[in-house]
Amino acid sequence: MITNSMHILFSGVVVTIIGITTYKLGIIDLLGVIAAESVGLIIIIFGGWEFFVILLTFLSIAGIFTKYKYAEKRKMGMTEGKNGARSWQNVLANSVVASVFAIAYGLIPSSKALMAGFLGAISTSIADTLATEIGLLSRYEPRLITNLSNRVKAGTSGGITLLGEAAGLFGGLLIASVSWGVGFTNPSILSILVSIGAGFLGCTFDSYLGATVQATFKCSVCGKDTEKNNHCQQPTLHVGGNKVMDNNMVNLISTIFGASIAVLIYLVITV
Repeated sequence: MITNSMHILFSGVVVTIIGITTYKLGIIDLLGVIAAESVGLIIIIFGGWEFFVILLTFLSIAGIFTKYKYAEKRKMGMTEGKNGARSWQNVLANSVVASVFAIAYGLIPSSKALMAGFLGAISTSIADTLATEIGLLSRYEPRLITNLSNRVKAGTSGGITLLGEAAGLFGGLLIASVSWGVGFTNPSILSILVSIGAGFLGCTFDSYLGATVQATFKCSVCGKDTEKNNHCQQPTLHVGGNKVMDNNMVNLISTIFGASIAVLIYLVITV
């Protein structure tokens, strides 16, 4: 935990510079920048720079692949609003659980279980983001996770592809590699299992929620199905799922699940 006021001031300057950069690049919108800077500063203060670098890896990769082939995904009607810039709701949904584990780690230093929970939350977020953003570009139609014989349109909540699943696994491996590179974990099978296992299972749970309870809407202008309550700059019509369970709520619940799985993996292997 950082308590020195100069370190906190320096940390604030660093996250502000990074925030301004991401805003200029169109990765996060203005309110999203404020949310990301707040989360980043909290994680640095309570967890340390190693925690922050792992968070920054997720935010950077998420931004890059949200922008990747954006025009193609936009034609499909499956893009983030504001030209791909992430909102504050999206930022918090994907990082608040990791923040809680970082705060807990600051209060209970050297707890490996809390470090595992942090990795699990971030790994779930990056796995889900990559599975979505890369999976949308698959040449093959997705299959519904609750009924794999059922082919669905690209972007359908709960739809999965081999490309997306592979991308999700890669996300977990990336977090494992970065965590080792910054000295967060040793290059052990445990850290790999935590990051890849929790990330993949958390991402899979996200897809399951998407297929079963996530709210779905239909655009009143173009008629497309969407996860968003606004499309073509107009309110959409609720056609299925629980109205409260929007994409951000599903992401939040999935990161809780992924973090819990990570702690469980750690405890099972180390006990």
